[in-house]
Amino acid sequence: MAQITTNQQFVNPAFAEIFDGITARMPRITFYGIIVTYLITAGLNVYTIHLPLYVSIPTALAIQYGRFAVVFKNFLNPLGTRSRIPEAIATLATVVSVAELAYSLQNMGLKDSGFWSVFLFGTMVIAFGYILEMGFIDEGAKAFGMTHKQGSSGALVQQIAQQQQNQNANPLPDPAENLKDELQKIRRMMIIMDDEAEELRNQVKFLKQGNGQAPIRPKQATANMGHSTNGTNGYNLNHHNP
Repeated sequence: MAQITTNQQFVNPAFAEIFDGITARMPRITFYGIIVTYLITAGLNVYTIHLPLYVSIPTALAIQYGRFAVVFKNFLNPLGTRSRIPEAIATLATVVSVAELAYSLQNMGLKDSGFWSVFLFGTMVIAFGYILEMGFIDEGAKAFGMTHKQGSSGALVQQIAQQQQNQNANPLPDPAENLKDELQKIRRMMIIMDDEAEELRNQVKFLKQGNGQAPIRPKQATANMGHSTNGTNGYNLNHHNP
């Protein structure tokens, strides 16, 4: 079970104990309160509608049971998504119940203050039942982590928002920075080409000064091998063949 973190600042322990009890019992109180409002709505339907009791009682109970089953349909097998249909049907059922109550009271002959007193009384019961059930299923959906299904337009908006978020996380490179990098690469290549051209000019100069032969640079490891101190590269210039 996930740990519940709260920011409680109770100074009086008795006050904290009362609210802890309310928090512990509120889910059951709310759920049973919804059931009671269903029964009261069914009782108003039975009392105000002009049908035989053996017809009106089961019919009113069936209507309220169908409303309950539809409203809590998302919790039949919670899979992370919730449909908006139960909320729409609960709203429609509430409007129909209020309208049916008004027409039934008019049919009973109630007028003026008598009509409005009974009509407002019944409307408050129906409205509070609707508010309780909407709040209860909304909190339950949050607890299960369920979200509303996205339509085609909603999916498109969500995709655009995701793309915008990805662009913010990985911004596109600045064209000016890319141009600066390319210019630096070109400058480095020009420097290398200038060095190669200078080396070619030196080689041509050496060829001209060396009677058409390029100077041969001895390897560093063998540059002084065979050299004598008189600068004759180790050969005896006074040596004569017999």
